[in-house]
This record gives sequence, structure tokens and C-alpha cells, in this order.
Amino acid sequence: MQIYPRMLLILCEGVTEKIYFATLIKYKRISGVKVEIFEKQGQHKGLIKKCVEKRQQYAKNFNIDETDIEAWAVCDKDSLKGGYQKLKRFADSKKVHLAFSDPQFETFLVQHFEYKKITDKGGQLERILADYIGCEYSKTDLWWLDKMIDEKPTTLVFAIKNARKLNNHTISPYLTVQELVARLLELAR
Repeated sequence: MQIYPRMLLILCEGVTEKIYFATLIKYKRISGVKVEIFEKQGQHKGLIKKCVEKRQQYAKNFNIDETDIEAWAVCDKDSLKGGYQKLKRFADSKKVHLAFSDPQFETFLVQHFEYKKITDKGGQLERILADYIGCEYSKTDLWWLDKMIDEKPTTLVFAIKNARKLNNHTISPYLTVQELVARLLELAR
């Protein structure tokens, strides 16, 4: 039996991630679960701590138990100290789900077009995305995602499948952000 939270909090380190998840939620019409998305919430351990604070705040404001609130921290590798496994253990200890991208979120965006094991070297990911969308890629304008989901809804399942092939946390690129996408699709059913 699947457990559905009453509320889902998604705290992102950047703007691109918030735009992506807001677009997904708009198209997938998640009902029965209140979803809140926040951008520019910090990085790594600080982001996870912020998830805990927001979960406590929302539990108090909505008079619900913290266990009824599912919290996700969305972040990139950037200048992570201590490695992914250490960060994952910290997130688990705080009961926060980790949606992680190594080296960056754009690695996951590329997976919407094709499976590609690529690390970013000198803006390579942005150039690849620009080739796919037919114009300059902008971190703050994911217009193409709207169009892609609208015209081909299976795109998200395709991206999840591709990203799950990049699941060796000791080798870059590495992704777990697809697990949040999978969770949102599950809640949309």
C-alpha cells in the first residue's frame, strides 16, 4: 500500500529546479497533496536543514503532524565536501529525501532528449540543450519543457528511465533527481 503525504515540500538550491518542478506539477495536476516549491534555499547540509525548518513551520501552521509532510532537497554537486554518501546519510537522518545532480541539474534535463552520460566541461551541457531546443538555453526559461510535456507526456518517463542508468554515485555524472519526478508522477495518479 502506497503512503501519500498531506503535503510535499520541495526546496531547491536554484531557480531552474523550481521552474522545472512547477511546470511538471502544472501539467500533471497533482491533487489531494498540497505541494510547495521554494528556490534559492541554500546548498547541501544547509538546504537539508532548511527542509527540516520548513517542515516544522508548515506542520505548526497547518496543525498537522510532521510525518504527514514529505520534504525533498534538490541540489547539485557544486562544491560538495564529504561526498554524496555522507550528504545522503545526513538527509536520511533528518527524514529528508535527496534529489541530487552530479555535476548539475542540466545533466538531468539532457536525459529528456536521450540517454547521455556527460559531465559539464566549459558549458557543454548548455550547448547540448541549445542544440536540442533549437535556440540558446536559459536556466530561467524552460518554455521548451512546457511544449515537450504537452506534446509528448511520456517524455518524463523517458527521462526517468535514462537518468536511472546514471545511478553509480562514485562516478560522475550521477543523478537521483529522477526519483522526485517519479514520486510526483505517482502522486498524480
